[in-house]
Amino acid sequence: MIIKRNIILIGSMGSGKSHFGRNLAEMKNWQFVDTDRVLEGRFGLPIAEIFKKIGEKAFKKAELDVLKKVSMYHEAVISVGGNFPIELKTLRALRKYSYIIGIRAAQFRIVSRVNRKIGKRPTMDYDDVSGYVHSMMQLWKPVYKKCDYVLDTTNGRTEDLMQVIEDVFYNEEVLFKTRKLDSKTKKKSKSLDIKAKSIQSNSIPSKSIQQHKEGEGYEKSSRFNKRRRRTWHECSHKSNHKKGNS
Repeated sequence: MIIKRNIILIGSMGSGKSHFGRNLAEMKNWQFVDTDRVLEGRFGLPIAEIFKKIGEKAFKKAELDVLKKVSMYHEAVISVGGNFPIELKTLRALRKYSYIIGIRAAQFRIVSRVNRKIGKRPTMDYDDVSGYVHSMMQLWKPVYKKCDYVLDTTNGRTEDLMQVIEDVFYNEEVLFKTRKLDSKTKKKSKSLDIKAKSIQSNSIPSKSIQQHKEGEGYEKSSRFNKRRRRTWHECSHKSNHKKGNS
């Protein structure tokens, strides 16, 4: 069993991290965090202008500061800017709380995505996009090898790719710890919980309540829950079938 707080998506620019991450967060009902957008909010400038204003060294430091902070979040899908390959020592530190998914795509697909918005990528050489993308992909190769899982977004529907990730979580028994509530929120939640229990006590068997409590604090994959429900129905069907035969 693997217990993490959040999911971090890393990969080269144009690999599809933001699009996939936004959809994955929506499916899981989590918050979505894009480190490029966080930087833009901090500096009040587009990401390309930030890079131009403060330079590469300061940009990398600012990006790392943001990443260290957001990597502590619970129930978050975090997309990390792909302007530079993430350092392996940083990646090792992130794995303490985060499940790291490398997002990659074929060169032609990345070139197509980058060309949609000329000037958006601060480190891109727009005079030779294909050549730059090829060089960038070589730099990312050793980083992908250190990820918990690598997803290729070249082809396939977003829904299918998300199901691939859910299957990975199920097969690897990955659980995500829910965020802790502050004292004020806890009191409010407790009050609501008492009301809910009084309503549920007339309709939910005590055994079901106990099963719910045993899983409290962790989110299991939707596939696991579907499989458990399907198994229960199958057992119920078999039981009824036996009664009919007797």
